[in-house]
Amino acid sequence: MHASRSSRWLLPALVVANLVLKLLWLGRTELAHDEPFTVLAAHVDWEVLKVLLWTENNPPLHFILTKLWSALVPLDEAWLRVPSAIFSALVVWPLFRLGTAFGGVRTGATAALLFTFSNYHYGFAHEVRAYALFTLLATAGVWQLWRINEGRRGAALLLALLNIAMVFNHFFGWLMVGLQLLFVLLPNFRAARKPLLFAIGATVLAYLPYVAVFLTRLSTSVSDGTWLTTPEPEELYNMIWRWSNAPVLAVALLLVIGIAAIRTRTRKPGMMLGLLWTFVPLVGMFLVSFSVPMFLDRYLVYAAPGFCLLSAIALSTFLPEGRFRWIPAAVVVAGMAITFAPWKDTGLHPSRVVQQVQKWQEADRPVLIAPDFYAHTFAWHLDRELIRNPAAMELELIERNVFLVSDPDRFVALDSEADAVILVDAWSALTDPEQRTKQHLRRQWPMVDSVEA
Repeated sequence: MHASRSSRWLLPALVVANLVLKLLWLGRTELAHDEPFTVLAAHVDWEVLKVLLWTENNPPLHFILTKLWSALVPLDEAWLRVPSAIFSALVVWPLFRLGTAFGGVRTGATAALLFTFSNYHYGFAHEVRAYALFTLLATAGVWQLWRINEGRRGAALLLALLNIAMVFNHFFGWLMVGLQLLFVLLPNFRAARKPLLFAIGATVLAYLPYVAVFLTRLSTSVSDGTWLTTPEPEELYNMIWRWSNAPVLAVALLLVIGIAAIRTRTRKPGMMLGLLWTFVPLVGMFLVSFSVPMFLDRYLVYAAPGFCLLSAIALSTFLPEGRFRWIPAAVVVAGMAITFAPWKDTGLHPSRVVQQVQKWQEADRPVLIAPDFYAHTFAWHLDRELIRNPAAMELELIERNVFLVSDPDRFVALDSEADAVILVDAWSALTDPEQRTKQHLRRQWPMVDSVEA
């Protein structure tokens, strides 16, 4: 009863504080990486979006939500990122509940605060991408698994709905479903085994219409590889570092977790759950990446809340029972707060690319964009109104003498009589590893002037 009374005000306060914090600086960073494509996809017609999502590398849920949201708000970075900020803020609810279930209110608050002051999670809260929602669905699913174990009515149905949403939000949602199967092998989760099978069965049935797309994407990634490279051994530690804000905190938390695991012999259900939730995805994806590279920070967002929970439980058991037992958690939370930099710039400034192009684009010089998929980003920072009509975007760019390089051996500028041509190289080596585009250009325009923007 005491824990319930304490959390009655503490949990809403943590959620509200998270929401306020996540809504700050939403427009601090420029729209970059895959965000412009998400915004572009949100502005195509429903029929076009339906076709697009059968070939896109991500499932449809987040694209649909973004389309619905973008119809209600201005075409602005901050407004478009609001859903991600809300999703991220809501993660503290199930995370706090899990921490409270396994270690009391103080442990729940510690887990929530570690998440709150994480630069890693704050970054995803400020992206028009699916990762904040993925984090919420994964964490809420684990909470429902525990509620099933406690005999709560409706928890199995809610878990099924969360899992369905999760696998339609990101393909790696299936990895989280696999983790849930590992969790129920723990003795303390025995009661959740049959309900979980029901939830997974419902998820599989709901996914059947989309399974062909999933298998195609999986087959392509395995056979053709990904854009990532094989990770170096230190990347395991670097990932913990990202989750911990600073090297000293990463080392401290790893030591505390190690000591707690030895001291408790991992018999505590929360400790074992946290270890599985954190290290099975972390080490598993690292090892798989030697065959199919996939070890990337954003692909592990579903495991990162497990690290917050594990750290909170380990910190709560670091000192013996007594009035000073709260000190280790307070020190680490303070360290996370001190190293928390929500106002920090990502260093990505596509607008500077556009400004440099406009500076050089005199005498009607043609502009080439390679690879062609960078056109979404270029168009947003050139004139974001171009995004409102995706079907006409390329033609609008052509009218402004901006051309997309879809084929490294055939592009418009090869026939140009201009005194110079401007090439926007947005990692053209990815699609043109032999750099044939540049070879063709140098034959006609041997003098090269370049600037990094």
